Amino acid sequence: MGQILKTISHILFSAVLALGFSSFADAKEKKIPDAPKFVGAVKCNGSCHDAYYQAWKNSPHGKTFDLLKPGVRDEAKVRAKLDPKKDYTTTPLCLRCHTTGYGQKGGFKPAGAKKPSVIDPEEPNKEQVGCEMCHSAAGGGQFRVVMKNTKGDFKKSETEQYGQRWDYANVCTRCHTHRNTPFQPTVHDKYKFNFDERVKKVHQIDKYWTPDNEDQKLEKIKERKKEKAKTEATPLVIEDFEAKDDKVEFKKETLPFDPDSKAFHYKK
Repeated sequence: MGQILKTISHILFSAVLALGFSSFADAKEKKIPDAPKFVGAVKCNGSCHDAYYQAWKNSPHGKTFDLLKPGVRDEAKVRAKLDPKKDYTTTPLCLRCHTTGYGQKGGFKPAGAKKPSVIDPEEPNKEQVGCEMCHSAAGGGQFRVVMKNTKGDFKKSETEQYGQRWDYANVCTRCHTHRNTPFQPTVHDKYKFNFDERVKKVHQIDKYWTPDNEDQKLEKIKERKKEKAKTEATPLVIEDFEAKDDKVEFKKETLPFDPDSKAFHYKK
């Protein structure tokens, strides 16, 4: 009888322990924010996408803010009728496409703004063209939580409903070839945009894998490639905007995500 009671006690203890761990795991699952916002490339670094962050950091997209400084790319600026001696690091027209999320919720704020973004040369973030400018409609604050809660085991549709986008050839036109960019093909042939060629320079990650981050390789990426996202079939609209003296004003009907109606706008 004593042995039976002892066995039952062990079973009950194990069950309680399992339930406790389960509750603890559930408690750790983060709540998805009510609205999207830009959070910066640094949030992608660390325990999730270290190799991708390192590759981005050393890519042209990871150095875009530097191009706005005086004395950098003088010849290109003169060609586009810009003053090579001028500091463009607070110019709205330039910040739209040389930073992450400028003029939008959570986006980059330049010097002189209320609560300007912190710039750390060792750890580039919103002051460069980060992940969210290509992978999100209005910032990755929501779908990042989905990725973390599922530990990377999610379907495209699960993150797409929170603003992740997969229309990459289309999203590049947010800046490249946009009517507001001074660097048009009419200025120089180098500004003719070829997505298939340009994309080869993005995410050159192979040399950034290390024993410390190999466990971050995207195991589900092949499975997700089989799934066709809505934005792959019907791309989102591209923002149109006017640059003012101290800000950019987006035309509401051209926003891929309308924060008021919380609706996505697709190309017709």
